Amino acid sequence: MSAADVPVHRLLGAGAPAYPDFPPLGAAALADAERVRAGRFRLVSEDYDLGSNFSFARNPSRDKEWQIAQHKHYWAVHLVHAATVTGDPTFIDTWSRLVTAWLDEMGTGFVVNSDAQVEAKRIESWVWALSLLPAAPWQGHLDPALLARLVTRLGEEARYVSGHLKPVRNHRTFELYAVALAAVLLPEVDEDTSLRTLAVTELTRNLLAEVGPDGVHIEMSTHYHQLVTETAVGFLELCDRNGIGVDPALRQRVHEALRWSLWLQWPDATIPLLGDSDTGDHRDLLRRGSLLYDDEQLRYGASLGEHGQPPAEPSRRFAASGYVVLTDGWGHDAASQAARSHLVFDTAVLGEGSHSHYDLLSVTYYADGGPALVDPGRFTYSSEPDEHGRDWRHHFKSTAAHNTVTVDGLDQTRYLSRTKHGPAAEIVDAVQHTGVRTDWAAGTARSQEYAPLHRRTVVFPERRYVVLVDRLRSGDGQGHNYELRLHLPDLAAELERDTQAPASGLLRVRAPCCVVTCAPPPGATARLLQDWVSTVYGVKEPGAVLSVAASGVPDAWFVTTLAARSGPDVRRVDRVETPEGLAVRIRGVDAGVPFEDVLLMSTGERITGHGVTLDGAWALVRRDADGRAGHVAGEGVREVIVDGAPVPLSSGTALEWTALEWSA
Repeated sequence: MSAADVPVHRLLGAGAPAYPDFPPLGAAALADAERVRAGRFRLVSEDYDLGSNFSFARNPSRDKEWQIAQHKHYWAVHLVHAATVTGDPTFIDTWSRLVTAWLDEMGTGFVVNSDAQVEAKRIESWVWALSLLPAAPWQGHLDPALLARLVTRLGEEARYVSGHLKPVRNHRTFELYAVALAAVLLPEVDEDTSLRTLAVTELTRNLLAEVGPDGVHIEMSTHYHQLVTETAVGFLELCDRNGIGVDPALRQRVHEALRWSLWLQWPDATIPLLGDSDTGDHRDLLRRGSLLYDDEQLRYGASLGEHGQPPAEPSRRFAASGYVVLTDGWGHDAASQAARSHLVFDTAVLGEGSHSHYDLLSVTYYADGGPALVDPGRFTYSSEPDEHGRDWRHHFKSTAAHNTVTVDGLDQTRYLSRTKHGPAAEIVDAVQHTGVRTDWAAGTARSQEYAPLHRRTVVFPERRYVVLVDRLRSGDGQGHNYELRLHLPDLAAELERDTQAPASGLLRVRAPCCVVTCAPPPGATARLLQDWVSTVYGVKEPGAVLSVAASGVPDAWFVTTLAARSGPDVRRVDRVETPEGLAVRIRGVDAGVPFEDVLLMSTGERITGHGVTLDGAWALVRRDADGRAGHVAGEGVREVIVDGAPVPLSSGTALEWTALEWSA
């Protein structure tokens, strides 16, 4: 195909192709266009002034991700967007100059990354830019011959991508989507329709393999889940708008992926940084999904509670992946939606590929309008040590960088290199229960790096505050060093110790959005340290870490409560360890009303404490201001006796009762 064969009038006129939607562009894209017009490129958080005459073959950064990002041509989209928004045709002049320079200098396959994902993202950028061009002031500033030349090259790159596909996962998805875009929207480059047939067939197959039956992306990264789901939604839009049939199984799977995005979303529209992730905003993705599926729940998430209907259930376990989401409800409008609390509990398998972190049993927590406990993000893909010899790639993947317990300072899964790891830690005995008033979940982490087992139980009493109980068992009879680490997003946190009863060892951290109260093991040490959080690739910001360490002991229990600053005031946490297990009494005030929760955790024997006897795994008893027991929740329960009176049990082992059910 020659340049003369490309119908430029179809691309720039009223008969433009039926494009899918693309993510919204805002102030950041305009600012980037201004920089590029001035000869400056800011990519992966590094800014370089390249001037007007530079070589695309030269990487000014030590990080190869910089050049990879430059060759994906996001700048080309931003320039056309800026021309459209401002009406300034000099952005089109810059676009024409840079595209010409790139076509003159660069061959396909320059940035070798074992497959063609760079070329695929470049094709997507070109198509995105073409979708914006008709509304831009291009007349007199864009030579149709250049556009025809670009389309011809686009076809060549689509053929290249089709021959260099990644065997599995997200790169393959991006590559096949790029081929589909080129083949469907520019039939001139696919006269025999072979590219279209390949892309539609293989992309359907790959997405069904890449997104689990519960909708969670198999790499266990919130960032890559968003990218893949956006791609899948774009593919469905492309097919629907151009008369291409879609496998019903794929349509259902993408719907599940959108539901995970809804449940994942924090009340302020951002997301927890699980795995290799930057901060994200799923609202536009949910909006597009709500239109595709006429789904009122997705519309609720897209509008942050202004429109649509929320899910009926407050909490959910995503069984295939293992993630658990606990909330205090969805609210009924924008204001109540914004006031929600949200917790993600990681009982998930280690993700496929290299984008997951060693974070089994970690939690993230959002309360009082902001992130309270956070995952660290990814910061970098480079494993090259810094000037102090530190491998930041390892640090941000490490167990110590997450809200869980480390054993002997080791990772749950051994880090071998930037993309490789040893045998994955396993999750066993994972359970989750959504009750009428109290939700809970639990799981045990088993690592091949050390003998001790770590079981974490997360209880959400009355859905008002969170109790974390961590039990460490040596497995080998030897002493070990256990460290509970809880990461707060900034340094505005204060560590307080119990001054009324110092021997209790009770600790409290007051942070901007939550209060953390910890009843540590006997003899444990506690410190408030600095660590790092990265919400944007290449940028790390200091954050606070509560470190509670028990050293040289075979077994240990850690008890921690998390509460929104405006929520229940947890004033006392008393704990008693016995061979039969752990008895905890939590006292506080909620909305001006005193309360007391007694939590018994059994090692397998019948246990008594604080007026409660339990035969079972664990149970929580809520007492009101007058000391009367009015609510019981538990798991694996055979018998509960409260103040000398047995609680009548219904069938089952994951149970919840109220006073009305047994007071008679």
